[in-house]
Amino acid sequence: FKGLPAKGQVLTGYPAEEILKAAEDCHADMIVMGTHGRTGIDRIIFGSVAEKVVKTAACPVLTVKPREAA
Repeated sequence: FKGLPAKGQVLTGYPAEEILKAAEDCHADMIVMGTHGRTGIDRIIFGSVAEKVVKTAACPVLTVKPREAA
């Protein structure tokens, strides 16, 4: 991705809301975010920031699931 402009930020607050607000404020073309890959009861208890961002974002969202250990 050489030459592709990218920007990192550290924000405080509820993660999904802050990600969506930052993307809107800078007119992001795309949001790329990692996921924990939680399933079952963990997902019910902890929710999913990535899921909330995917469902609400005005731009495309690319989620990246972590690799499983070999």
